[in-house]
Amino acid sequence: MLNPLQLPSIPLSERKQLPECAAIYFAIDANNRVLYIGKAKNLVARWRNHHRLHKLEEIDQEFPVRLAWQAWNEENLGEAEKGLIKRFQPLLNNTEVETPAVIPSEIVLRDFLKKFSRRLIIFGMEPKAPDTLLKVHLKYDWQNLSSQGTAAKIKDYIKQNQNTNTSLKFKRHRYSKFNLFAGESFRPGSRAQRTMARQHRSYNNHWEFACNGVVIHITPTDFYRNYKEKTQVTKLAGVNFRAITEEVFTEAQKNSNYEFSGLCCFRSDPVPLLWVNL
Repeated sequence: MLNPLQLPSIPLSERKQLPECAAIYFAIDANNRVLYIGKAKNLVARWRNHHRLHKLEEIDQEFPVRLAWQAWNEENLGEAEKGLIKRFQPLLNNTEVETPAVIPSEIVLRDFLKKFSRRLIIFGMEPKAPDTLLKVHLKYDWQNLSSQGTAAKIKDYIKQNQNTNTSLKFKRHRYSKFNLFAGESFRPGSRAQRTMARQHRSYNNHWEFACNGVVIHITPTDFYRNYKEKTQVTKLAGVNFRAITEEVFTEAQKNSNYEFSGLCCFRSDPVPLLWVNL
């Protein structure tokens, strides 16, 4: 007779390591309570977005949950599942599915902007076109290579909020190759090599995310400290933010500054707000 407690199992947090096989599976907590029984034609694929995952992750915080399984003949999965549910009466089968509350993307955006308002500068905008959204370009100082630098802080913020249930998604692209030491080679593990690696990690970042019809781009600049003294307070998504002044923007374009190429001066907040009272 099948005993779920004696089957192979892995922690819920390691579900990506489940095998690709047809199986009957059991979610079991630290007190050996069978929480849920289900069937899957492909076990690992079934757990990529399981409808009970939110509730099981809540339980896992107090009573660690593991996933046990028994490989099964695909044609008999339905019959086996029904029989095992009847036998073990798991706690979550045949109960209402709970889903996490969805946080509006602009709430997450405003939280991010508030945290980084002193680390980022608005350089300008790309106007909306028939096939593209309006884009706002922000710049950060990449030259602080420590864990307190802007690049490291943004990475930490994204990591800490990666499981937030929201439509605001941060996309990271490679910005460009850092060329300060182009043509030189360093002994692996040397001080110069470690310094170059830190510079790459800090400089080579381009984050992009969209909210309420506006795309935000964040890229590095060599001249952050110079421009910081030539900004004025404005608003972005209703958050106080610093932007390059119109006089500085105009002068930079006259001098063909590549960082301002294709941009127009930022004059007013383009992000419409729908949840200002939250």
